[in-house]
Amino acid sequence: MRRITGLVLCLWPVTALAGELIGQVVPPYPATLQDIGGSCMTLTPGYAHICDYSVGVLADAVEDAADLPVIRWLVVGRMVGRDGTQARWLITDAVAYPKSESGYHLQMGSCRLAGQQDDRVIAVVRDDDQGELLTDVRWARRVELPLGKFTELDPRAVDCLNEAYLGL
Repeated sequence: MRRITGLVLCLWPVTALAGELIGQVVPPYPATLQDIGGSCMTLTPGYAHICDYSVGVLADAVEDAADLPVIRWLVVGRMVGRDGTQARWLITDAVAYPKSESGYHLQMGSCRLAGQQDDRVIAVVRDDDQGELLTDVRWARRVELPLGKFTELDPRAVDCLNEAYLGL
């Protein structure tokens, strides 16, 4: 029983931060995090709606630009307006970025679910420039729109386009 309690206590701050992110309008982001990229998503055709939603990648804030940021969170955001040219997002869901070995990276917008292209699938895949598809998938989620929620996927059902493959 003591081991389980210790594990729960170790995980609590991560869950608490996810709860703090959900419902916030960003930017600004919490001082400990920085936005390092993302991908737009929509259900509505047309340029005016291209970024109705986004998946944002949040990392530990670093003071030295030469330091590589450590990814901590993936968040789904719904566009709520702009501050000048900067988009403002209402965070509707957040998941902790999985720890993985070196050689794995995040891929969005070019993955398939059960052999069917699905732009809302995001995955952590192993770098492999040997073939057209990356099949060593560690972790996968799908963004459900318009809910703006992540759903867990079986990584065995996901593969992603190998953007480094020379045959493309």
